[in-house]
Amino acid sequence: MTHEPPSTQHLTALASPDELIDWRLALCYETAHTTGILDELPASAADIADARDLDPDAVRAILFVLAGWHYVTVDERGVFSPGPRRPKPHERAALAQHGVWIRRWAALVPRRVYDRQATAPDTPPATDPATGLALLESAGHPFVNPVVDTCLNTRRPATGDRGGPRVLDLGGGHGAYAREFARRGCTTTMQDLPGVIELARADGRCTAAGVELVAADARTDLAPGPFDLVLCGNLTNLLPLGQVRDLLSRLRDVLAPDGQVAIASWLRDHGPVGAAFGVQMLVATTAGDAHGESDYRRVCGDAGYTDIRFVDVGQPPLTLVLARPARTT
Repeated sequence: MTHEPPSTQHLTALASPDELIDWRLALCYETAHTTGILDELPASAADIADARDLDPDAVRAILFVLAGWHYVTVDERGVFSPGPRRPKPHERAALAQHGVWIRRWAALVPRRVYDRQATAPDTPPATDPATGLALLESAGHPFVNPVVDTCLNTRRPATGDRGGPRVLDLGGGHGAYAREFARRGCTTTMQDLPGVIELARADGRCTAAGVELVAADARTDLAPGPFDLVLCGNLTNLLPLGQVRDLLSRLRDVLAPDGQVAIASWLRDHGPVGAAFGVQMLVATTAGDAHGESDYRRVCGDAGYTDIRFVDVGQPPLTLVLARPARTT
């Protein structure tokens, strides 16, 4: 059995409101992680500052915040050590990245409310693609099975269907959806940008699962069908609505007559996490959005789809937009 990462969604901006990490803790943890403070434990603030060329008072202030949440402990000699509630190994990068996103929100939201293309000199740099995909995969882990279940349970079996359905995971990124479809007997193709597919090939899990990998930009090229199901998992939120409509129109050419398209995303009008996702897209992209239910109804209809449905899965709810091409006479 291949290893799948545990979920870290509770450590991201897409956590449920009652699970959301305190911003003060996130920023201090990210600073301690990035500057190497945590790597020096156990040690005094003065020793850490000397080893890392940092200010000892600042190091002490940051560590006492972490001590307040029991991420570290401090003894009577002023020596700080890892605490009982410290993040597990797979959680460390996710919590540090949450701190980075808080700083990105603070730097860009006040500017982009005036200019969607605005930048800021103090914006933290984006993480490298491999780490970013790994973080997205761990955050999205709880939704993989519910999404795949819903997609397969709502599709219409093709006339004369033999074997498993043909599935295209479009913009599949980390490949978790594609691997799960393949595990369930689907003939599965994953398409993404060349750089992402290169990482997927190097990772090896999709190839081992029997997933065909296609390197192409979905805005201009699509893997040849016909497919019984096309899943766009967190792809359409990266695009303006006009491009979403154009993509859906072109997908009709690669869908089987009884095929179905499924869009998995957070919608801005489906709860507080969906609303927050809209600001995440404001910060992370210059054109994307957490499109709402009425947006998807409109663009699906304009692109020639019918039987448009919305199904929320998991907690906090991720929405599946399901639609079928209208039959031509």
